[in-house]
Amino acid sequence: MRSTYASIQRPDGRIVAYSDSGPQGGIPVLLCHGLPGARNQIPNTTILDQHQIRLIIIDRPGFGMSTPDPNCSVLNWRHDALAVLDTLGVAQCVLLPYSAGTPYALALASLAPERVLRIHIMSGVIPTEARDLQQMSAFNRWLHSLGNNVPKFWLQPLVSFLNLVIGVGAKAGKFGIWLMRGTFTPAENAFVAAPEGAVFRDMLSESFRQGFLHYFSEFAIVGAPWGIDFATITHPITCWYGDSDRITPASAAQRLQQLLPQTTVRIWPEAGHLLIFMHWDALIASLTTKV
Repeated sequence: MRSTYASIQRPDGRIVAYSDSGPQGGIPVLLCHGLPGARNQIPNTTILDQHQIRLIIIDRPGFGMSTPDPNCSVLNWRHDALAVLDTLGVAQCVLLPYSAGTPYALALASLAPERVLRIHIMSGVIPTEARDLQQMSAFNRWLHSLGNNVPKFWLQPLVSFLNLVIGVGAKAGKFGIWLMRGTFTPAENAFVAAPEGAVFRDMLSESFRQGFLHYFSEFAIVGAPWGIDFATITHPITCWYGDSDRITPASAAQRLQQLLPQTTVRIWPEAGHLLIFMHWDALIASLTTKV
């Protein structure tokens, strides 16, 4: 059950942190974390050994231990990802984007197609349209609006206020769970509170290690046009959505197929947005199957 936490330094001096888990000779899988998210999103390493999966997760700028990047964008993040893969000696990998990690993964597949074997999308966000917003919970519509409409000169004072009043790290994570309880299904709320939900709670704490700034900044990045040429993505794609997901509704799968016709869709009954956590073993087993 190998699990290593490390970092590299980019030419501009920024630190990019990542985790590297599972057998080194296994199938390399790059998990692009959600929003919030961090490199410690690893529910079970035993299953990685069982299916010979090498799981790599990179903290995006401003999350976990990675240095903020004022030039961060969906397209630019590929440079950090490729630098980590090069450091680890990974020539090609399977992409496993979760939620808001989806545009970053698709940008990597578009701009460095030779480095990607196939793509498995979990609860993936899609380019936002009004009809998609209407299917989100009121809380997530508010977050989307806040991230995209708050003037930049107001964002820093707002973030400083939240960091001071709510706190960072574990305190921010607990606050996030309290806010999201109305978005989650009853089964998800039970999972988050249970011992096995520690992986989700720990991930939130690490995600907010540096406070709220990049949480809101990423809403603006993901909500803006991605700049991806979808026609250049020809890799096999599968996507999983929960039919009770109120953050990235299952209807997003239809839009994803319109953008990427090679996509195969699987809808999980009675599952919400924490599908990747609650069905982790089944997901990892599916990664060994070429689509």
